[in-house]
Amino acid sequence: MKKVFFVILCLVVFLAGTAMAGTVIALRGDGRVVFIDDKNEEITGKIITDGVAGALGSVTPDGKLLYVANNFLGQYTVSVIDLKQRTLIKSLPTGPRPKVPLVSPDGKWVGINHSNTEHGKMVIAIIDTSNNTVKHSVRIDISNLAYKGDISMHPIWTKDSKYFIIGNYADNTVHVIDANAGKETVKLQFDGNPHYFDITSDNKELWVLVEGEEDAAGKIVGCPKIHGYSIANLVVAAPGATPEGSFCMILKKEEVSEGHHGAFTRDGKFYYMANRGPGPDFAGTSINVFDVATKKQVAHLTAGGKGHGHPYMSADGKYVAITQYGSNVITFIDAKEHKIVKEIPVGTGKHVGFMAFTKDGEKAFVTNREEDAVYVIDMKKLEVKKKIETAEPDRKFKTQWQVLNGYYNVFETTEKYID
Repeated sequence: MKKVFFVILCLVVFLAGTAMAGTVIALRGDGRVVFIDDKNEEITGKIITDGVAGALGSVTPDGKLLYVANNFLGQYTVSVIDLKQRTLIKSLPTGPRPKVPLVSPDGKWVGINHSNTEHGKMVIAIIDTSNNTVKHSVRIDISNLAYKGDISMHPIWTKDSKYFIIGNYADNTVHVIDANAGKETVKLQFDGNPHYFDITSDNKELWVLVEGEEDAAGKIVGCPKIHGYSIANLVVAAPGATPEGSFCMILKKEEVSEGHHGAFTRDGKFYYMANRGPGPDFAGTSINVFDVATKKQVAHLTAGGKGHGHPYMSADGKYVAITQYGSNVITFIDAKEHKIVKEIPVGTGKHVGFMAFTKDGEKAFVTNREEDAVYVIDMKKLEVKKKIETAEPDRKFKTQWQVLNGYYNVFETTEKYID
């Protein structure tokens, strides 16, 4: 009897520990979180949060918690979700229109920026994951109070989890926040909107992607740029630091300009940078590939479709997949040869924006916002396999956003899959 009980207990513990393994999480702006079994390609559950426009989220490295930002006008909270129980733990107030909740690599903190300012200040919240309370609310003065629009986009953590880094669109600055102390330590000045960040595989450099050089009115008149900073020098600089080097993205002649996201290949040797072009047309078509060691461009690719946004890295490091804002095309590129292997349509319409590769490298799950659905891609054949309707039949509002199945610091590269 004791032996049977022990076997049952072990089975319960095993099942509890793997409840989220093989699950793709689809975040919807209508207040729903959808769970998809990646093997059977079927929806296995849904959570209704009390938030709206929960487009972006982050999973803790241990796979236990999911944080979702509610970004609609008037929203002020982050939804905290228990992934194993699939329940809403709480709605945590953090600031006006939470944008991106990003868990630190050690799982101790969640840093959150906000789309709106409050009393002339940019708001950054640091959540303590041990009790899901706001440990610090950092408020940074805005100089350009005439600025209209979202104040910031995507953050990043240093790999030691000590510093949370976020851009400021109003003043074209980047702010480095000491998470434990809850204060700004460094401010960097740029000539355009700092949109995205990444850190080299050796953890020595922070790369800042600026959408493009701006004129006095804020219009992009110059190239999208990368600025590389020594992290060792950056975190001790007071009050700012100078880049180790800066370089431009090369575009096609007369191509509209607005750099979007970039990402390092799995081996850390190359950096892929995408030119999306400004909305609402999203007409950018260039993809640049840079050698990380030399900072030199080694390839310039022009893909089909338009609005090249995110360069996702496949789990096996074989492919770079470019998703697009202005069309329904995904471009698959050989990550070593830097050559387009295949381009496939994913549904109809446009804005095929987010992607999650399975751990075994056999599939990818891709969003199509206009169709309000998730598609399954066969990575062996590079073909669309199945469409999964994540919206309720009577609630198709084009709100299917991010898909994720593990921990990331930049969401184009999954660092740890949910166990």
